[in-house]
Amino acid sequence: MKDNNKKYIVELSKIRTPIIYDTIEKFNVRLRDEGWMDTTIKSILPNLGTMCGYACTGKFIGEIPTVKNEKVFSLREIWEYVIESVKPSVMVVQDLDYPNLRSCAWGDISASIFLNLGCIGAITNGGVRDIREVENLGFNLFATSTVVGHGHGRFIEKNTPVKIGSLIINPGDLLHADEHGVTIIPEEIPLNDLLSKVKDFLASEKKIIDYCKKPDFKIEKLNSFFEEHENNFDMH
Repeated sequence: MKDNNKKYIVELSKIRTPIIYDTIEKFNVRLRDEGWMDTTIKSILPNLGTMCGYACTGKFIGEIPTVKNEKVFSLREIWEYVIESVKPSVMVVQDLDYPNLRSCAWGDISASIFLNLGCIGAITNGGVRDIREVENLGFNLFATSTVVGHGHGRFIEKNTPVKIGSLIINPGDLLHADEHGVTIIPEEIPLNDLLSKVKDFLASEKKIIDYCKKPDFKIEKLNSFFEEHENNFDMH
């Protein structure tokens, strides 16, 4: 089923994330303060624009060296996991050393490899580096900060729920992200329905914005447009 959504994901990738959030509200499937990451997670490369893809998840540590009998997933195991996942994919990696970041999973080498595996970006509460080179590759990054070193970094879990920016992400969750932040598109909402509502929402907003540019602007007329918008999209 998810493979059939690719054409909708292409279209949703052209729309800014706040509009996706506003439109999701219309479906009344979650509370308004749910489903989006807090402000600790920032777009590191905002010029790359919107990212929309399915979550591949993992947990990462790197402050201390590997200890005896520690379960560690090799990079090849992570790569194979991503290859087998629905595309486009987004790596969502919880850094268990947060907030004391002493390692890094994401730089120009990782970006080059994961792009070739069908992954369009990474979201982490850890650090990232080589950001100009990564930007030139077109690989999106959302993180708490940049860092210098990679430390003793390794994956200790894959394909499990992770918590980043106070939001729990499950493997396969559809994520939408841009310079404003990251949100989950609820599975209960068919993407064709979401896209249709997004177009209606944008048209309704445009009517208000265009009217505000008119020389004969009147509060009374503005109020009628605004009430129509609120009634159509339950903005209370």
